[in-house]
Amino acid sequence: MKHPKVVAIGEIGLDYHYDFSPKDVQRRVFRSQIALARETGLPVVIHTREADDDTMAIVKEEGAGRVRGVFHCFSGTATLAAQALDLGFMLSFSGIVTFPKAEDLRAVAASVPADRLLVETDCPYLAPMPMRGRRNEPALVVRTVARLAEVRGVGISDLEATVAANFTRLFGG
Repeated sequence: MKHPKVVAIGEIGLDYHYDFSPKDVQRRVFRSQIALARETGLPVVIHTREADDDTMAIVKEEGAGRVRGVFHCFSGTATLAAQALDLGFMLSFSGIVTFPKAEDLRAVAASVPADRLLVETDCPYLAPMPMRGRRNEPALVVRTVARLAEVRGVGISDLEATVAANFTRLFGG
């Protein structure tokens, strides 16, 4: 973790969608990973899927005000977004915001303060429309950025500059 190319602890978190690991083991490991972030001062990249309440409880108990980071590939509710933002985290959006039925998620993305917004591919998953169902790749993130810019009522180049600045502030240059 002391290597200069290490910029974060993650992807860490809880995923209750599949039964690949017992929930109690996931929670214990997640706690220890947050403790590692506290010790190193590195930001965390948090994954949560069908585990919002447990994720937030652990983040609050183990890291509130003592760790920083991002909720990656954010697809949660406005409530989860507000809780994460209240704790100082950034939210990163993927191609999901381009999906036709993602109106609620677009509303969340529109409400995120500009200085807390990131965009990602989640490659090889979640390709934006109209590539949905295909292998995602970094070149397609421009479609996600374009949709987010539209939703937020800003220019694409302005959003790109904002996201780049946020990335640099969180992970370094």
